[in-house]
Amino acid sequence: MAVTWVVTADSTSANVFEILKIGGDFRSISELKHAESQMKGSDLASDRPGRAFDSAGTGRHAMGPQGDLKSHEADVFAREVCQFIDNARAKNRFERLVVVAPPDFLGRLRQNISPAANKLVAESLAKNLVGCNGEEIRARLETLL
Repeated sequence: MAVTWVVTADSTSANVFEILKIGGDFRSISELKHAESQMKGSDLASDRPGRAFDSAGTGRHAMGPQGDLKSHEADVFAREVCQFIDNARAKNRFERLVVVAPPDFLGRLRQNISPAANKLVAESLAKNLVGCNGEEIRARLETLL
């Protein structure tokens, strides 16, 4: 059997497991954390919003943020996870990949995974199994592994 990697991820952490044979044990090989995703949105901003003058008149007002900071950090972490996967793929560390993540983060991973790594994805599942051990994951993915 080809070496299978199972990646469970959400916007704050990712766990990578390796399975060497059918029915074999899950071996934890890596854990990635993204502390910024665990912070409150207000803690992510470096300071208070800037101020701007009205286009007509003499009024001033606070400028709002240009985007959702939590969403941005989730995108950053998805890129980090996909880079980790692609580096391992380039070193032939696995031949088959199973990706498990909540629906919103799974979409982010799909947007950022390289075409070469995407060819190795045997299955993806929209569930949050971060923090589960190998046996709990096997029970949820019984038909895939």
